[in-house]
Amino acid sequence: MKLFYMPGASALADHIVLEWSGQPYETVRMDRHSIKTPEYLALNPTGTVPLLVDGDFTLTENVAILGYLADLHPQLQLAGDGSPRARAEVMRWLGFLNSDVHKAFRPIFFPERYLPDDGQAARLAATARSHVREYLARLDAQLAGRAWLTGQRSIADAYHFVMLRWAIGTKVGLHGLDHLTAFVRRMHADEGVHAALVMEEGLAPRTQHARSAPDQLVRLNERIRDNLATTLAAEVVGVVEYSEGDGPELEVRRGLVQVEVARMDTVFSWQDENYRAQAAIPFQNFSRYVSNGAIRLDL
Repeated sequence: MKLFYMPGASALADHIVLEWSGQPYETVRMDRHSIKTPEYLALNPTGTVPLLVDGDFTLTENVAILGYLADLHPQLQLAGDGSPRARAEVMRWLGFLNSDVHKAFRPIFFPERYLPDDGQAARLAATARSHVREYLARLDAQLAGRAWLTGQRSIADAYHFVMLRWAIGTKVGLHGLDHLTAFVRRMHADEGVHAALVMEEGLAPRTQHARSAPDQLVRLNERIRDNLATTLAAEVVGVVEYSEGDGPELEVRRGLVQVEVARMDTVFSWQDENYRAQAAIPFQNFSRYVSNGAIRLDL
């Protein structure tokens, strides 16, 4: 079995479920160029990801792939407990995520496709963020008193996690949505989720020991001791918060980032195939996050 994906795309949901299955599989990393090559278009004429190849069977569309994977591994009960009602509940939330929440991000990712004027495109993206927040509020309410959307882990939760990573990465944010925040942190602690992120985004495996936080801070201060800025690669592995103006506290998306460090401020930059963003925090806060292990520096 082989999964074609792009980092940051919704194919991460399929990748997570493949990890949950515990069965062997392969992945092929794609980009905006490779999905339009004749070789790939022969497999998937839509020129999109995800694409799942299982022997002589090819399958596109997240909902179809997730349902197929759940049916291949019924013992995991990822499409419910086997009853029609339980399956319908899973499909209800999977459909909501795919048809409503996913599509609401498109004006944020690609506002210029809808309005060529930069000013109007920015306003469109801002409006889209408010629409996403409305959907997130509904998801937050659904998780009240539950660890999972339907009460037990399902394929919908894998898709849900991707939508929440998008919300964090695009500065929609999860502020005030405590159930969603707790869900994201539980998912990041899941071994299958982390294994998928290691493969897709190049995160460090949990078995790989990084330098100690004090050692990282010493090396960091050596790099900037002459008050010169320096650019480093880092991995956000815990909660790193920032705010913009008088806005609410937001969270830096966990994963690989580039940081420009100076004595005054530190600027984080992150990007994937859909979106790129930056956030700034005071150097003192940055040092605290390195010290408590929320940020690992490549030093």
